[in-house]
Amino acid sequence: MPPVRGSPPPAPLRMRVTPPVHTVGMVVMDVDRMPGAPAAGWDEGSFVPPSGIADVHPAHVRLPPEVIRRWQPLAGNELLERLRVTGRRRPPVDLELVSRLRVDLEGGLAEDRIDGDLPAPVVVTKDRLTAILACEAHQLVTGFGERAPTIAMACGALIDVLFRQLVTVGGIDDPMADGVAALSVDGHHQPLVSWLERLSAADRAELRAEVTRQAEGLQRRWPALEPGWLPRTQEPMRVPLLGGAMELSARVDLAIGRPAVDEGSVAIVEVKSGARRVEHRADLHYYALVETLRSAAPPFVVATYYTRTGELDVEPVTWPLLFAAAHRTAAGAGLLRDQERGADQVRRSSALCARCAALPGVQVGPTPAAAGAIASGASASGASAASPTDADRTAA
Repeated sequence: MPPVRGSPPPAPLRMRVTPPVHTVGMVVMDVDRMPGAPAAGWDEGSFVPPSGIADVHPAHVRLPPEVIRRWQPLAGNELLERLRVTGRRRPPVDLELVSRLRVDLEGGLAEDRIDGDLPAPVVVTKDRLTAILACEAHQLVTGFGERAPTIAMACGALIDVLFRQLVTVGGIDDPMADGVAALSVDGHHQPLVSWLERLSAADRAELRAEVTRQAEGLQRRWPALEPGWLPRTQEPMRVPLLGGAMELSARVDLAIGRPAVDEGSVAIVEVKSGARRVEHRADLHYYALVETLRSAAPPFVVATYYTRTGELDVEPVTWPLLFAAAHRTAAGAGLLRDQERGADQVRRSSALCARCAALPGVQVGPTPAAAGAIASGASASGASAASPTDADRTAA
């Protein structure tokens, strides 16, 4: 309807939440999202989607450039409100459903229950699940050890500790210096700290510039959290299964909220410094599952915050989501158990096989087994896997 002559101009379109056109083309569940998210190299206030990005989505979600340019990342109270208010009912606390989750997990692994002395437990993490479900044979070759450091990995580690500093202390002075000092305190990061000390001047300048840019964005946008909300950073979560023969392990960047009484009251936030990737949703589901088993109450929301762009990917937690996560976790845990027993590994071919340096010569193209593994990881999130870009393969 055209505006009435003499009436005030219409209010500008306010894009309150993360849009569906992301740094990686992927299907997004949240119907509240609007198009026009930033891509690599995005400059706030002047973003125009690069050629080809908009074409991966239906025409009805594309907006004119003048509208897209007005998209701004959420900040302050608006960002916090997006986490707090999902528009859906929070999941009720139900001890019977928690018991059924554990039964689903342990049912297919009952043979691991051992009387008397226990072997070293099979430790399940989000990264191990993603890797083993993608390709058992590749994971056998590459192993679960420390990865060789990269600029992207270092950026991710530095942003993680700077985010923790911002939440707990309230500010960041010198991002690079503060980040390296925080990493040096933790012996686990000593190999990365040593690698940083050997960086060339050019690489160090590149890393410093990106860390500083992302840290400044964090300080502009991230809200102060009231102490009464009990914010916890880098919180470890462990859940033993099968009498200790297996252990679910996770460490979340941020958990907010008091213990639940009648319904979910905890929000879990993961911080990523790199590009958006399809498996990030499955990682969040795994976190939600571990928290539910640990505390006997589900979180009400899980979210990923992308510090490179300011995107916030929010997903309400439901009991169907948790049972789907339990089925995926059980499938991956069984493969991890078999690997530790020395079972033959299955090569799961996919579109990424042509780029695999660990297992050259594998036929390209999804097999039924690979399709099943992909479906188990993506069905709960409603997202379909897409071939990652070069930035995705190197991003932390």
